Amino acid sequence: MIAYRTICAAVLAALLSALPAAAAPPRKVAVARQDNVLVRDHPSPHAHIIAVLVQQTQVDVLKRANGWDRVRIWGSLSGWVRASQIVYRKLWDTTDHYQAPQIHYRVHASAAQPLAVRGVVTAPINVGTSLIRAGTIVPVSAWRQTASGIVQYRVNGSWVAGSAIRFITPNPSTLKINGVPIWKPVQGKGMWLTLGIAPSDPNSVAEAAARDGITHLYIESAISPLGFHGKGSVGPFIDAAHRYHIAVLAWVYPYLYDIASDVALTRQAAAFRSTTGQRFDGIAADLERNMSPAPIRAYSQLVRAELGPNYLLVGVTYPPQSLPTYPFSEVARQFNVIAPMDYWHQTRTAYGLDYNHMRYGYMYGYRYAQDSIARIRAAAGNAVISPIGQTFDDFGRLEMGPHAPSSAEVHGFLAGSKAAGAIGASFFQWLTTDWAEWQMIKSFRF
Repeated sequence: MIAYRTICAAVLAALLSALPAAAAPPRKVAVARQDNVLVRDHPSPHAHIIAVLVQQTQVDVLKRANGWDRVRIWGSLSGWVRASQIVYRKLWDTTDHYQAPQIHYRVHASAAQPLAVRGVVTAPINVGTSLIRAGTIVPVSAWRQTASGIVQYRVNGSWVAGSAIRFITPNPSTLKINGVPIWKPVQGKGMWLTLGIAPSDPNSVAEAAARDGITHLYIESAISPLGFHGKGSVGPFIDAAHRYHIAVLAWVYPYLYDIASDVALTRQAAAFRSTTGQRFDGIAADLERNMSPAPIRAYSQLVRAELGPNYLLVGVTYPPQSLPTYPFSEVARQFNVIAPMDYWHQTRTAYGLDYNHMRYGYMYGYRYAQDSIARIRAAAGNAVISPIGQTFDDFGRLEMGPHAPSSAEVHGFLAGSKAAGAIGASFFQWLTTDWAEWQMIKSFRF
């Protein structure tokens, strides 16, 4: 899901051969004919670049002058492109031939690291010559990881299996800081940014987000086998967004096989500072690999222990419609917000896979959002939820194409999320959101 999109973003700079030119009918909406269409702040090849568009990005054409078109992008921002680089036509079917490379990495043992927490025993454990029963509260003074990736905790001088200990921590969903809910920065409408956005001007992105009512951004930052690969790109986006009072969360993707390395990587992202001293407003951990309860519990509670109770953590999960057995309760114990990847538009036809192949439209998006939130709450109690909606074509090259959700579906998803009590909703992803979707997101009031 999001992981696949992360790797696909690496090919955004590739150019396609030019498409045949087409005469412009009397309509305003056009699309980028190729990748790397440059949007400038003036109609000149030497003007400042404010955005870099990928093929099939939809633009609203406002004016034509001397071989340049003035266009509106991302729902609100205006600039100039060469007229030859856009074409008046509908989105077309493309085929994604990209194959993600196999990335291998070794799991390493980690030395003991101090802890000072209390835990409850969830399965009987032997400590020295004593058997400690389930339900007993014990002190945990350190943790380590074996060479095979097993997390262990030190309890009363003995090392015990991490899967048998659950840390006792405050309820993350009800925590307030100075009277304000900790999840306030992700209230309202959000967008996800892959690093394919990096060639665009950060201030232009932030300006468009502010105009479109976007309150928070999630930006690709780190992934287990690649490390903090966004370190050189994310700082200017944090700075620009903060100037517009928009929160920015680091999108971190831990594989959950080498828990110690994943915890260290997450700490690294949390400790990052831009050149102006700005930091992320929280971490969004993409928990979509090795999704059994033990690794999710170990990673979640160790990150919480390392970052403290007052650090905003968003847990990105599968939707319950796709994986009913997902351990939502483990995520809810440590994460302030649960963000299910509610990607409902999964076919090339007009009919979805769910609800007896209901036809895609407002009610499909509405029902999917309501169903997702209800099922998560049934599994995880009164968790704070902010679902992730879909604004991409699951089948097209770079996820641009005619099979993306309609604006009616997006409207239904937003309305269903709001009616079900979500604190907000975000969309994956910025670069693939088409014109109609942008307009709906912009107009909806959460």
